Amino acid sequence: MLQYPSLEKAFELPLKENDKLLKASGVKFIDDHIWLRSGEFRATHGWLIYLSVRTASLQALLNDILPILKDGNTPFRIIRNEHEAYRLHAGLYGPHLIGKGIQFHARTEGEGRHLIDRLLPLTGTYAGCIIQDCIRISNIIYAQEVSNRIPQPTKAPFPFTVEKKYRKPASRKFVGLFYLPVEELNYSPKSTIYKGFNFKRPFKWCLIKQGNSHTGDDHFGRDIRDKLRWQKKVIKALEAHVRTPKFIDLAEYEAFSFLVLEYVDGVHAGQWLEQIRQGKTWKDLGTDTKKIILEVYLSILSLVKHMHDAGYVHRDINERNFIIDGGRRTYIIDFEMACCLHDGLPDPPFTLGTIGYMSPEQMSYMKPHFGDDVYSLGALLAYFLTGELPERIFFGEMYTVRGKLQEYAVESRLADLIIKMTDTNYLERATMNMAINQVEDLITFYL
Repeated sequence: MLQYPSLEKAFELPLKENDKLLKASGVKFIDDHIWLRSGEFRATHGWLIYLSVRTASLQALLNDILPILKDGNTPFRIIRNEHEAYRLHAGLYGPHLIGKGIQFHARTEGEGRHLIDRLLPLTGTYAGCIIQDCIRISNIIYAQEVSNRIPQPTKAPFPFTVEKKYRKPASRKFVGLFYLPVEELNYSPKSTIYKGFNFKRPFKWCLIKQGNSHTGDDHFGRDIRDKLRWQKKVIKALEAHVRTPKFIDLAEYEAFSFLVLEYVDGVHAGQWLEQIRQGKTWKDLGTDTKKIILEVYLSILSLVKHMHDAGYVHRDINERNFIIDGGRRTYIIDFEMACCLHDGLPDPPFTLGTIGYMSPEQMSYMKPHFGDDVYSLGALLAYFLTGELPERIFFGEMYTVRGKLQEYAVESRLADLIIKMTDTNYLERATMNMAINQVEDLITFYL
């Protein structure tokens, strides 16, 4: 009997190619890896002018700026297509490139000023994510000076006119009415995590997740704000069934969203594992330590099983999305990618996940199913036993996985379980109950 029904595509993406648009319009360019490049785009001096636009609006913007692209006066490079734009905005080519899908090289201040004057009336209706390392000139135009000289302190004024509302960074001490960010815990171009003080409940800490403007956009017009709104719904639905930080508030203003959650004093599973292993391999760990690691892993399996029982699949299981407190209690977090299988929401599901942990079906945009999480949990078990990120273990053909696990002296029963949980054929993959039962049996081996 098959454990999962046959899967279908969750959606089809008719991704557009930018080279076709440019060719049809007579714009001259050459292919350059993920870029379409015109002119000698070697930014060793002058100014880089960026247009940060959401993926879904990329071709509309290109249509509007075609006169500038066609005249060939300013070297440029443009992301090759919508697929690559999506990857670029997700940070897969590095955080330094997020938002920089359209780039111009102005060799002088005068050239840059002339270009910006032409771009301003063509770009006023568009939106995009904030580029962190540049000066913002308008809603989507940014500038960055480049030089092949050794940087020298300078008091030279910025040569381009900045719209008034972007001249000074917005300062806001409180999130909403009651929550004060105190300590930055983690930063990424998509979001910033703060430990905060909850003045609504004095002497209580909270966790504040700030979704940065227009980041994490997809082909359906959604971005990080939509993901945080969805996460609020999932937490409220699950917090009675699963150990997870409780929802407190969702504050939104301008293009930012702030998800406020209960603060759990602990570390993520990757940090906890480093602390308990103390640099030792699985082979060199004592029996008691091995048993503790497997018990924590079993608690993670149980959390995900409770989530499945409530009708939800997580779809972004990795070592950072479980918090372990001082009493070795485990909490599951970060439900932005989650799906409710009972009502098929969100429709379409949010895409991407964590490389190395994603099932083949998830990477192929198939409809979500519980087997996605089983695969990710198998990858997580490999991480728990080897300390290596799964992309290093599962890169290449699956038949090499056993050999890689043997290099870390992982016992054959554990290796068998990992291979069964990460079977690329979802019809042959282990079920959650099978995984739980086998880990329970393995723990008794270390008693």
